[in-house]
Amino acid sequence: MACVALSSLMATMELEFLQPSPRVSLDDEASISVESLFENLSSLQAFVQEKSGGGAAIRDLEIKIRDFALHAEDRIEIQLSNFVLANSKDTQDQQKASQQLHQILGEAAENAADLLQIIINQADDEANESGQPLIPWLKQNAALEPSNDTSLRHSSMVGRGRDHTMIKDILLSADRNLRVISIVGMPGIGKTTLARSVFRDRSIAWRFGVRGWVTMSWGYTASQMLHQLLWTIAEPDEIKKGSIPDDLAAEQVYNFLKHKRYLIVLDNLWNNEAWYDIRSCFPNDYSKSRIVLTTTHFSRSSTDPYNYIHNMTLLDPEEIWDIFCNNLSLEHTPPKYENIRSQVVEKCEGLPHSIVVVAQRMSKCDNIHQEWKRVEKELELIGFLDSKALTFSYNQLPQPLKVCFLYFGVFPKRSAIKVKQLIRLWTVEGFVKPLEHEGLENQAYEYLQELIDRSLILIDTRSSDGKVKTCRMHSALHSFWVREAQKESIFCAVNTRQYPQGSLNMFANSCRWLSLYKHSFDYYVLFKTNNPRSVFFFQEDAEIYVPFKLLRVLAFVPSSFLQRVPTRLHDLVFLRYLYVSEWFEGLNDVVLANRNLQTLVVSSKESQLGTPTLHLPSTIWESRQLQHLELDKSYAIDPPSMDKDNMQTLSWLCPTHCRTEVYSRFPNIKKLKMFVFGSNPIILDNLEYLERLERLSISVWFGCAVTLPKPSMFPSQLMKLRLNGANLSTMDLMVIGMLPQLEVLKLENAFYGEVWEVKEGFFGLKFLLLENKKLKQWIVGEGSFQCLKHLVLRFCYCLEEIPMIMEDIDTLESIELQQCCPSIITSAECILESQRDAGNNILEIKIMGPEYDESQESVP
Repeated sequence: MACVALSSLMATMELEFLQPSPRVSLDDEASISVESLFENLSSLQAFVQEKSGGGAAIRDLEIKIRDFALHAEDRIEIQLSNFVLANSKDTQDQQKASQQLHQILGEAAENAADLLQIIINQADDEANESGQPLIPWLKQNAALEPSNDTSLRHSSMVGRGRDHTMIKDILLSADRNLRVISIVGMPGIGKTTLARSVFRDRSIAWRFGVRGWVTMSWGYTASQMLHQLLWTIAEPDEIKKGSIPDDLAAEQVYNFLKHKRYLIVLDNLWNNEAWYDIRSCFPNDYSKSRIVLTTTHFSRSSTDPYNYIHNMTLLDPEEIWDIFCNNLSLEHTPPKYENIRSQVVEKCEGLPHSIVVVAQRMSKCDNIHQEWKRVEKELELIGFLDSKALTFSYNQLPQPLKVCFLYFGVFPKRSAIKVKQLIRLWTVEGFVKPLEHEGLENQAYEYLQELIDRSLILIDTRSSDGKVKTCRMHSALHSFWVREAQKESIFCAVNTRQYPQGSLNMFANSCRWLSLYKHSFDYYVLFKTNNPRSVFFFQEDAEIYVPFKLLRVLAFVPSSFLQRVPTRLHDLVFLRYLYVSEWFEGLNDVVLANRNLQTLVVSSKESQLGTPTLHLPSTIWESRQLQHLELDKSYAIDPPSMDKDNMQTLSWLCPTHCRTEVYSRFPNIKKLKMFVFGSNPIILDNLEYLERLERLSISVWFGCAVTLPKPSMFPSQLMKLRLNGANLSTMDLMVIGMLPQLEVLKLENAFYGEVWEVKEGFFGLKFLLLENKKLKQWIVGEGSFQCLKHLVLRFCYCLEEIPMIMEDIDTLESIELQQCCPSIITSAECILESQRDAGNNILEIKIMGPEYDESQESVP
């Protein structure tokens, strides 16, 4: 796809040639070529963004642009690699490689200019062709009643009773203002079914004098929609088709609805702009009128207090099976299908449309087992969602979001994806463009949030500060987009278990992104040689040969994969991201050779604090672009001897390095995780030098004594603090309570004593996790914890009750209890009852795991 190829090439140009100190010195002519090429690439990217999804001529141009960008980047990086790998003592080889690189840059600039000229020459014809929508925007036969969809005739509102009640209550509420209710969710989740059920409800039909339903399709014009709305709400003798000019349509709609109580449903709204263009046509006469929108795209920028957003959720296993059984034909009984129940639940993944289609397909079969195998294969390969609708939704994305969205295919289907890893990968691949006063990772998070708002990506879990911690793509979308990306030779997902050793090499040169993970059915399109840039290992080590020369991402790679080919490691000179399971001797040279390495993670699932420690070479710090260094508990490294201005994340074993001269080396660090061990007491002082530190995590090995600094010694910007095994004193806790920006605090067996008294403090804290097996009493003074939203108590076996002051904290949203004694549960229920009496209906109690039973303890 052209957008992927262009983004990749532009990122390479920026990293290799537009930095203050490029690897290759450029003469004046080469510098002009680089600037010209980058400018032309920006213009090509703008063209692809504007015209993507157009007619055949546009598609042909996109293919030419894609092939040009892929070929140009290959030639540039291969020659740059030759220059880097040339013996530095052989100036003749380096000079020859440099000259050839300059020539390639010049040719690429000329080719990009030629493509732009083709676009300019064909601009008018292409605009006319691409301006025609693929399918008419409005269904021409829209009527007052929404159409009957036989595929959903039996599903009605199974599993959606609560949603139905919530929407109905808002429509019938006493609020006299015009209310806009947006039903938001991914394709196939049942938005239209929900709106239809409410629209046809007798109490709703009786309440509103005017009701109208307009179903929208791809593309749109405001005048088309308004004309269709007039035909829907007006009597036939009041208006004739085509009798009202476009410029008067909005006025006619407004006048017709004025002083009437109306309910208008705008079904299948594709984007926010469609609503913004016509919302002024609906009068607010304080007559309790309502508008219902069904859409995949929720705008967080909307601040209208009279707007209500109803997010549709996926169905749980019981609801999935209920819908499946309700959609079986009469001659088929549910017990016959019990053997495939678990598979239906897993594969449909809570999406109503998929469930209904599967049920109807299974109703027509004689052999349930054979038919299910066929249905499952189709579901896994392409899914049952409308491919044209999905393609249109994709084409609506801004250019950077298209690339980021496609990248989700490298992760296994139905897997939870760590947002931290995803954002770093997007960044090193060059997908994220910086905005003024906005860091790359913050901008990348905004990209993710936009994909979530468009119902393309699902939130899996949230972190303690409310941000998305893990996310995933629904399997129905994953099936479609993996197939599309593979067809374009951008991506290939290989199931190594389906191929004997040695047969995987045919995939190594078939795509830019190569991902190795287990999946049920393979769909491969192997194109001409396409040098891989990124390789992902999501299953055990695979016997596969991958050219190292141009790799920029090696993610989750087993060390054995690299150790098998020690003589080829010197080819790795373009790495930007390296996540390896275990350190070995040859990695030192790899790190040194990759001046653009931004993320280095060495982590094993088996790592435990206190295991034998391997000391890593300090030359790791010589990587100029290094921003994220994460080492598990098995590794230690001496501090750097130079300032590391780019460093943002650091995770390391820290027995003696808590000193001023160490902290001052990291002036811009935002996240610090320390594993502390040793027999001598350690004072964690001088943390104030980390002026931009926002997150601090300290895990202390058993038997190690740690003392925290005075209040003035803490970083003023600290927002999240996690302490594990720190054995704090009452004074230490008072220090923490006075941190001005602290929002998240996790205390895991972090203080001694049986009583924790908080006289004052924690004024801005929003999340508190308290894990302490010996704590018996928790006393809180008035005014403390007044902003608390989430309280988690874990393994508090001896704690008798939660401070009753929690009854007065109106911001409290949840209390989670994990293996706490029964009296704590009773205390939480009392707080809940008191909050309910005060009007706080948001608070909920979550009880995780079994209650702690004191009688089960062994008697010494």
